[in-house]
Amino acid sequence: MSIRLIVPTSEHIPAILVYKNLFLESLEVIHGSSQLVLAETGEDWLEQIDRNRSRETVAPEYVPAEQYIALDDETGEVIGMLNFRKSLNDYLYNYAGHIGYSVSPLRRRQGIGSEILRLALPEAETFGIDRVLITCTDDNLASAGVIEKNGGVLEDKRVDPGDGELTRRYWIEIKK
Repeated sequence: MSIRLIVPTSEHIPAILVYKNLFLESLEVIHGSSQLVLAETGEDWLEQIDRNRSRETVAPEYVPAEQYIALDDETGEVIGMLNFRKSLNDYLYNYAGHIGYSVSPLRRRQGIGSEILRLALPEAETFGIDRVLITCTDDNLASAGVIEKNGGVLEDKRVDPGDGELTRRYWIEIKK
């Protein structure tokens, strides 16, 4: 399997909607999707992620971010999503980090999460980031393994006041 991490375009909307529906059917949150679940249409979502790229157009409570989809080159299927925040506000610094990601419920335990994160880390340099903060809930051992496999070093654990979950905070140094 060959995976590409790319910025989504209108040609990817059908595969994106299949990905969205997999999460809706399984009643799971789509992490790293720029709130895809709230978009009424694929076009609305693409417009939203375009606005999210710039400080001038992102909503005041958010930071600029780049949205990616992970494509399986063999099938054209969207098998993952990753959102890379270009800076951190107080909440992101304490609980959510620079990167949020998800893997299709049908494609887990295949190394896809590790590969998606590996492909995303070089983007940090283009955003002027030399240390990437990535978090996961304390009980998400699969995600902790993905982060650690990509060089994540656990700094601490904090309780997120929004949901009461214990959150692991990892840093990854970006090689220059």
